[in-house]
Amino acid sequence: MLKRTCTQRAEWRLLRGKPAQHLSAHYRLDCDYGTALIASYKQGDGDDPIYLCETHAAAIAPSDGNCNGVAGAGSVGAQSADSSNLTMSGGRSETFDSANAKPSASPLTKAVGRPAAKKVGREKAVARFRGPARDFSYGNPAKALVDETIWNMAIGDFEAYRSALQKGKTATEAAQAAGGQLAIVYRKISEYTLTLEAILSESKETINVGDVIDNPLERAMVEIIGNNAMGDAEKDAAIDHLGAFQEWINRGLNREITPLEAHRVARAIGDRANWGAISCLSEELKPAYRAVYGRIRNAIRGAVPDVHDLDERLANLHAAKSDLENVPTTKVALPANVSVAAADGNPAPEAESAEAQKTGFG
Repeated sequence: MLKRTCTQRAEWRLLRGKPAQHLSAHYRLDCDYGTALIASYKQGDGDDPIYLCETHAAAIAPSDGNCNGVAGAGSVGAQSADSSNLTMSGGRSETFDSANAKPSASPLTKAVGRPAAKKVGREKAVARFRGPARDFSYGNPAKALVDETIWNMAIGDFEAYRSALQKGKTATEAAQAAGGQLAIVYRKISEYTLTLEAILSESKETINVGDVIDNPLERAMVEIIGNNAMGDAEKDAAIDHLGAFQEWINRGLNREITPLEAHRVARAIGDRANWGAISCLSEELKPAYRAVYGRIRNAIRGAVPDVHDLDERLANLHAAKSDLENVPTTKVALPANVSVAAADGNPAPEAESAEAQKTGFG
């Protein structure tokens, strides 16, 4: 978490090149003075706004000519935020009490070599699964089918899968009853998870929860507050959702967690975001989920570099499972604007931009 030396409430939003914006008392944000954000702002690095109390805003704003409306100078050039009625209790830097969390959804060797796969007929196999564009930050389902050499197999008997679930069978048992790609994807997920968790359990490294969970969520909340395209009710709902999301993630976690714990948190977030397939998340909330998921995975890979390829492969399998389970309604594997080359490990330009967006969270 950010260490703050000022305990006053932030009353001004400063962004380089723009007039200072006065904040309503409803925002209840902490003053950023004394944090690394201030040094970055003074050096002109980045495009992030800072939030300051009356005193520190008056001291810092003149340095970049951004003093209109600060420290009682009136509202010249300032954009009032008094109409916003946000309820971020405790401010951006507050650590939520995980004991009172109210989640809105249910939670939570060696690198595997990539087998060779024939390219003949692959475009036809991928085309069979085309559907709505998905979020590749959570994995590429088509690449999973290629890596496991099952791209040219039958999907599986979905009716048998659904019937088994209705009879009380577990999802794994139902997948085995379905056969085809679905059965193999489930089996591979189980195998790779055991291998990955065995490696992670041996690591003595730790990952800071504030860095990978709280900070990106705080930043997402701040961006929502400053989003002029959203109405007050939309902002309230989004902030409330992210607050509950933060409480849900932090439940039972210490401030330092192991790579294994981090992996399980990332997997739970992936489940909640439906692994990048069709989900009920609004467009305003998706970046926050993506940011936390990406930060956690990058931290895991930084702590235990050997799991990079296996972690990637497992994420792709989870994405494939998500799509295969919903084949009758979605049939999603690759969006129409991504070529089959992406499934071969040679991203097309569209796939590269998605990958760059993912890795940019670290």
